[in-house]
Amino acid sequence: MVDVKFMANKLIISLFLCLAFVSCGQDYNSNYGDKGRYTPIEGIDSSTPAGARMLGVYRVMQDKCFQCHQWSNYKTAEQWEAAGIVSRGSLSGSICHTRLKNNGSDMPPDPIAQLTAEELTAVEEWILNM
Repeated sequence: MVDVKFMANKLIISLFLCLAFVSCGQDYNSNYGDKGRYTPIEGIDSSTPAGARMLGVYRVMQDKCFQCHQWSNYKTAEQWEAAGIVSRGSLSGSICHTRLKNNGSDMPPDPIAQLTAEELTAVEEWILNM
């Protein structure tokens, strides 16, 4: 009897733990607000090299720019270019890049952290390879 009762308790605990782990169903940690980092962005096809660059830049802009600028609807290079924010293949002709690395003060302003070298490189590669 003791073995059957022990096995039954072990089975119940195992089933409970499995249910607890499976029921969450999240692929991100909602406590840190990182859902946007790991879920696809509707309207961005990241299956191509250009789309992957766009997705990387979109995530940078999401973290550093969208709090103040209303650019979140721009999901293609063509939309960014049509809005006059970037100039295909030209860093100096791209307002976005000029504002990020300006002679005066760089964007974004405090308290938002400046772009890292890696983030700036991603933006530059995106503009140059549009």
